[in-house]
Amino acid sequence: MVPIVFAHGLEGSPNGRKIQFLRSAGFDVTAPDGRGLPLVERVHGLEVASRSGGLLLIGSSYGGLAAAHLVTRYPQRFTGLLLLAPALHYSESPVEDVSQLVPPSGMQTVVIHGARDQVVPLETSRIYAEKGADLQVVDDDHSLVSSLPVMVAAVRTLMGLPVSAD
Repeated sequence: MVPIVFAHGLEGSPNGRKIQFLRSAGFDVTAPDGRGLPLVERVHGLEVASRSGGLLLIGSSYGGLAAAHLVTRYPQRFTGLLLLAPALHYSESPVEDVSQLVPPSGMQTVVIHGARDQVVPLETSRIYAEKGADLQVVDDDHSLVSSLPVMVAAVRTLMGLPVSAD
């Protein structure tokens, strides 16, 4: 199974709900601790954690911004990209122009975004998806708590595994 590097959100942690759910589903997840760090330091932590290559990259919210940036710099390290309500509306060094972020060519990219998200505008994920990602809009809010099984299904798909674990 492909190891996962997970970039948690601004309010998240290396042992947050999404990460724990993935681990309970049997996935090997590394989640650098980005709590309290600016984007440039989060990106650096992800860069170090991904040096081995052959990884699935997942980013949630603010971590989604970090992941979308990192995969554009080091696409060869990753087998796929999953963004969860990514904060692609927010600019901070080293991401000065979010409109320049595009899904990596030749890499399957999935974005899951809640239709009731009050934190990150759904439109930003729509714009990103138009550049080459698969957008899955779910009936959920920014936390995506009700959509954790959708996240696992997307991970299985990105890994080339059957969606049902049966």
